[in-house]
Amino acid sequence: MNKRHYEARPISPANDVSPGFAGLENGRAATLELMRENIKPPANRIDRATLSRALQLIDLGIMGSLAVAAFLSFGADFWPILIFLGVSLCAFRFSELYVVRARKPAWRHIATGVIGLGLAGLSSILLVRLSDPSLTLAAAQQASVSATALLIIHTIYAFFMEYWARNGRLAANVVIVGATANARRLINANGRSKAVNILGVFDDRRTRSPSILAGAPYLGTIQDLTSWPHLHEVDRIIVTVTPHAVDRVKSLLAGLSGLAQPVCLLLDFEHFNPKKQSLEEIANTPAARLSGNPVTPGWIIAKRLEDLLIGSVLFVAALPVMALLALLIRLDSPGPALFRQKREGFNGRLIEVLKFRSMRDEPASDDGSVRQVERDDPRVTRIGHFIRSTSLDELPQLWNVLKGEMSLVGPRPHAPGMKTGAALTSSLVGEYAHRHRVKPGLTGWAQVNGSRGPLHSPEAARERIRYDVEYISKASLWFDLWIMLKTGPALLGDKVNIR
Repeated sequence: MNKRHYEARPISPANDVSPGFAGLENGRAATLELMRENIKPPANRIDRATLSRALQLIDLGIMGSLAVAAFLSFGADFWPILIFLGVSLCAFRFSELYVVRARKPAWRHIATGVIGLGLAGLSSILLVRLSDPSLTLAAAQQASVSATALLIIHTIYAFFMEYWARNGRLAANVVIVGATANARRLINANGRSKAVNILGVFDDRRTRSPSILAGAPYLGTIQDLTSWPHLHEVDRIIVTVTPHAVDRVKSLLAGLSGLAQPVCLLLDFEHFNPKKQSLEEIANTPAARLSGNPVTPGWIIAKRLEDLLIGSVLFVAALPVMALLALLIRLDSPGPALFRQKREGFNGRLIEVLKFRSMRDEPASDDGSVRQVERDDPRVTRIGHFIRSTSLDELPQLWNVLKGEMSLVGPRPHAPGMKTGAALTSSLVGEYAHRHRVKPGLTGWAQVNGSRGPLHSPEAARERIRYDVEYISKASLWFDLWIMLKTGPALLGDKVNIR
């Protein structure tokens, strides 16, 4: 049975509640739930623009090393290699060798590299021969060695990118909200380019949503999307509705406003040409993006380098202190020195952070919620009072920073199901999930402004989230350094907050 015939069959959508299919509702709902659970979104995606920038930086580093090696070998006669490397770099950029595509075979990247290096070699030798014939042999030697090195590294690039592409790691995971004819056009166009991984379609209009739309499964309503276990693997939410459905647009955006994922509203389909634009390209345009600030590749690389360089220095410097604290904790009370806590990371994905144990063991609550620390909490040990008041219990999280699960600066990671009073903290602030748009941090803007420790009132929760969202909107390398410099004095001067 072909797909078109299947979609046109007079059967109910997976969660139809119309009278003609009322008797099938329970079975359809169970099937829908099973479909949502069985979808396996590609994990550990790699941003293609960031990967492209990283490849260029690696090539520049290799080219610099080759130039230094030529200088050491040829002395003042090393300049021909500069011509070769300059022409090679221009050829790579002109041939779009650094453009990382979701579907690009390794042989094409290697062939493009061979052509670019060959042209660069011939050009550099010809220019040297015209300017100083005595250096022709040296130019040929320098070009051949450099071309071989660059070809080897680009062959490695090519096979890695092909492997990642095969596993869906070079395409963003998206879901479409709105089972419309326009959504069908976009899905069909994406089927040819594979620019993004379309996981499925969500729509509140139960009776108008097909079980499958152009090959993409219908997975439920907006409420089903917000509670979907795989939501943390979604990179972008694309809303496809007609520009005339104003009330429907407002309703959909209100339902999606509390999610961490960027939301893109696509209205102008009349000028959409799938041969010239991919779904990813039009979804990334400023006019389409309604929430979530676009993150530049340069910022992603700078942020990661900041975490690796400064984090490595801090980790090595803190090792003696951590060893002493581990010994004191073991002597103070029974139990391990370190323990792992589940926390919400980037996009709401669960991560396990390391901490020094500052409290006695306590059985978990039946509903999985986390009881926050209170003033004079009897669970806190003697050494625990000291390491909590100085935040030394957080030092092991430098390892989480080096692993890439956390950052040095960002919103502090909260426990899933964390409560403020008797209410879930996430239910008190509409922008709560927005704090998950960046990696959680070892310190943050909220912490240096006095919002530290447990949240015991809705006002305190709103203040914390306000600082977190403000940090995300202002994030920069210099802002991070300023926060790190303020962290020590802010912690040592804080005698008010419970920690």
